[in-house]
Amino acid sequence: MTSLLRKTVDFDETWDSIAKGMYSLLTGTKSVSAIGLVEDVYNLCVAQPHPHCEPLYENIKKFFESHVDQLLQEILETKSDTISEYLKQWKKFSTGCQYCNSTVFRYLNQNWIHKKINDKKFGQPPDIHEIQTLGLITWKERLYSKIKSRVLNCVEILIQKDRDGELVQYSHITQFMESLIKLDSVDRDKFLYKREYETAYLDNTAQFYSRESTSFISSSGISAYMKKAETRIEEEYHRAQKYLNQSSHDKLRRIMDQVLIERHKELLQSECINYLKDEKLDEIHHMYKLLSRIEGGLTPVLTTVQNYIQHVGFEAIQSIPDKNNPEPKIYVETLLRIYLQFSSIIKRSFNNDVSFITILDLACHKIFNQNHITKNTTKSPELLAKYCDILLKKGNKQQLEEAELEEKLSQVIVLFKYVDDKDVFQKFYSKMLSRRLINATSVSDDIEKFMITGLKQACGYEYTSKFNRMFTDITLSTETNEQFKQFLTSKNASIGKIDFSILVLTSGSWSLHSQTSSFIVPSELTLCISAFQEFYHSQHQGRKLNWLHHLCKADVKSNFTKRSYDFQVTNFQLGILLLFNNQDTITSDEITKFTNLNEHELSRTVQSLIEAKLILNKKNPDSASQEYQVNTAYINKRLKVKVSSSLQKETPSQTEDTYKGIDEDRKLYLQATIVRIMKARKTMNHVALIQEVIEHSRLRFQPNIPMIKKCIEQLIEKEYIQRAEGESDKYLYL
Repeated sequence: MTSLLRKTVDFDETWDSIAKGMYSLLTGTKSVSAIGLVEDVYNLCVAQPHPHCEPLYENIKKFFESHVDQLLQEILETKSDTISEYLKQWKKFSTGCQYCNSTVFRYLNQNWIHKKINDKKFGQPPDIHEIQTLGLITWKERLYSKIKSRVLNCVEILIQKDRDGELVQYSHITQFMESLIKLDSVDRDKFLYKREYETAYLDNTAQFYSRESTSFISSSGISAYMKKAETRIEEEYHRAQKYLNQSSHDKLRRIMDQVLIERHKELLQSECINYLKDEKLDEIHHMYKLLSRIEGGLTPVLTTVQNYIQHVGFEAIQSIPDKNNPEPKIYVETLLRIYLQFSSIIKRSFNNDVSFITILDLACHKIFNQNHITKNTTKSPELLAKYCDILLKKGNKQQLEEAELEEKLSQVIVLFKYVDDKDVFQKFYSKMLSRRLINATSVSDDIEKFMITGLKQACGYEYTSKFNRMFTDITLSTETNEQFKQFLTSKNASIGKIDFSILVLTSGSWSLHSQTSSFIVPSELTLCISAFQEFYHSQHQGRKLNWLHHLCKADVKSNFTKRSYDFQVTNFQLGILLLFNNQDTITSDEITKFTNLNEHELSRTVQSLIEAKLILNKKNPDSASQEYQVNTAYINKRLKVKVSSSLQKETPSQTEDTYKGIDEDRKLYLQATIVRIMKARKTMNHVALIQEVIEHSRLRFQPNIPMIKKCIEQLIEKEYIQRAEGESDKYLYL
């Protein structure tokens, strides 16, 4: 075991032993006993009569200087390439320095050098460094500084060859870059890597790609250039992982973007419209990937895409036949085709970028609400509601599977979100849903509820609350019919051979056209109605039943033809047909007398029976009134015939009534909104009130200012609000 006691030591002899060990460590020529070197250093540092720390440090410094000078000559005189020899010598020297620092001269570092460094912090001037730092400083000042131009040039040539596609020893570039970073670790300024390597690397990169990009565009065009630029950016990214420190990656990225994209962005942006017209989706994707890398690069592209979507959309709508009364299916599916076409482009070519989704929404909103057919009217939501009716009603010629139908309805919900006048859609959808439920023509309850759920997600619970109450009424009506049958059984009552069922609908929940004519119920049904009224009033006190005969239907069997037919008819049609049970010929006056139908409803109903060929006009010159008789020669391929369908279609006058109802609902909504706002604010000026009412209403419809002004005047008359004295444009809540 080595003695730790201080003793007298021959400095020169001990130093010679240390120097030989250092040489072996720095050159890697042969193995060295670290224990012996550590013992020699320790003995010099604690020698009697005084330690030899300072002379030891000075000898180490001189040894480094001498050894580095010798290495410089070897590098300069090498027959191989300079960079290879430089890196070979660097690796040996830096590894040897690290070992000397951490092992051989550890005691000197910790007990003398650190003390001197700490003294320096308190104003003492000695230029003392740890052994590894001393070695690196010596290398930097006596070797690197003298051949830096040479080795930097070698590295630049290697990088250029790599960019040109030649095979190079890329580890040389990486090792050289790492050597500069290590040399910078001994200098606060750290200028070797940044000023000499990074700056040159970035400058050369900019110059190389500036020349290449200009030349490539001239020879190959923009489409090929975009692919080339993407490849070059990717290559340079991987090259930076090997040749640059992490701190330089963003700088390189900015230079690549500046040279390859920013300088040519106008050319790239100008090609966008051509790619869209030619449906070159891959080229659009390449353009997007490049322009999205620079600030503001996509702004002109967004405008171009939005304008193009609108142009294509408006042209598609313009090509629809019968623009005054377009088919809902053609109209909506044209809009869907436009949406799906560009939604697919945005997904594939623009990576579903939020900015492009936004401009798709803006463009579709304009196409939907301001096209050649709608012309700023509420036609679009009406047609959309009618298209939903086509999808959700039985009898569709191209009946879809449930999954396909759900997908189609999901697409309709997307279009619905673009509707400005959602109250118009709500009104028409409600009327058509009412007819489907009353006539039991829905494809399925599940599909109906799927659509309602989509509408609720888009507009909230209140928007679909009436729809849900309709389904509740249908469910309760099924239970009511069962209870009615039990009631008849318990009373031993009979309503004859009639299979009688009722729908009890809540007033205010259903959008139904009012009955336009009085009607005398056929005697065959009187007993049924009386029995049900007795039952219902026994169950529900204080409720009033209003019979909607114009919506009722019946199934009747024919006995006047060779074959027996089942006819589905309305109550009005039934009332006329049952008259023929007692007589063969009936006049229009007799029909009026027994049914009490007004002239308009009578004409419609009789005409529907004539068109169905159930009754015929009978010419009688002696009678002033038109006569009708049953068509005993009636023939039909089907045994079940729906005669009521012609009367169940919505008439133009009913559509007009629907719009009148929408206007009335809007006025009430606006008045309620104004009262709500004024109650909260107490006082407001005219312009602010108008703006806030529009803001509150825009999710349901786009109110026009004259209507708002009219509602304000009506509220003033009703004394909900008043004008402030002396200020005609200011209102007070009362």
